[in-house]
Amino acid sequence: MRAINKYFLLGVALVTILMILSEGAISQNNSPVVTVMIDINAPPSPTSEEKQIAFDSITNLTNGVNPKGLKVTLFPTGDAILSQRLHITFLANASNYEVAMGGMKKDEKLGLMSSSDQRSTLSQMKQYVQACHICGGKAIAPSGLKPQLFNQSKDTYQILNDMGMLYDAGFQAGVVYLPGHKNDVWPYRIDNLNLYAVPISTYNLSGESILLSDRVARDEKKLSGSQWYDVLAGKFNESTANGDPIVVIFDNDISGRDPAYLDAYLKFINYAFSKKAIFATTSELIGISKAGKTSSATAKTKTSTSAPKSSCPDCDKLKNATMINTTGNSTGQNKTAPADMVVNIKQNFEG
Repeated sequence: MRAINKYFLLGVALVTILMILSEGAISQNNSPVVTVMIDINAPPSPTSEEKQIAFDSITNLTNGVNPKGLKVTLFPTGDAILSQRLHITFLANASNYEVAMGGMKKDEKLGLMSSSDQRSTLSQMKQYVQACHICGGKAIAPSGLKPQLFNQSKDTYQILNDMGMLYDAGFQAGVVYLPGHKNDVWPYRIDNLNLYAVPISTYNLSGESILLSDRVARDEKKLSGSQWYDVLAGKFNESTANGDPIVVIFDNDISGRDPAYLDAYLKFINYAFSKKAIFATTSELIGISKAGKTSSATAKTKTSTSAPKSSCPDCDKLKNATMINTTGNSTGQNKTAPADMVVNIKQNFEG
């Protein structure tokens, strides 16, 4: 009888432990994963005023996540890096930012380029991103691409794979996808490559699928700021219930400059934060997906490695100048250093 009681009690204990672990997993699954992608644009050959406008619009968006230390992925264009390199370098060296490739120019169409032209363009973009670092600081190695206008070809996948990229974010859940992946909302592997497709989230609005992009919401769907926030909150609640991630794009030219859209952006960030969402970079989102979609967003991205100290042109000047930007506040009133100082740093994209 004692032996029976012993095994009975052991069984009860095991069941109790399993129930606790199960509840923990369910609780973890109820914390939705949010991947915020910030597109950074700036006009080619900008005036001093245009540089300052771009600088302020970027700051408006980063002020929404910096005080909370929330992780996001930046997708600057090559033109933006040319005029905002100092600002992007400052952000890239913070632990909560991943910097990826957003194309060389706004609205470029990679898919219409030859394979050799694509390779040249993407290689140049990679060099531009890598230049956004401080010697002795964090190594800035882009992990992926979000092509302009979602325009790409099969050559793009192969080139990114050859370059050692981790992901291609040129997909839209249920709208732009590879064969057999129409219903996928998590990242998935592209063919037999070591490259992952990252679908941007979509939301059913009055029977129409809308991409979670502020540019699409404002310029194509003509949504007001409050309507856009309703879409964001609605998708968040839907994804929480389904255990899906939320992958959303905010543009410095839209949410960074339009007061109504900036308000929607800040409200969404605060709402997701209040619901204990896991803010993950795009690379981390892939790590979570590969781990079974239930692990916490603690995977280290390529950009988190420490760079060896070395000599490079203007590193000390860049490091000292970057420190000036720490005077920026988190209230949305942009009293940071003028954007003009960026162009005083020598642009060396070959070293």
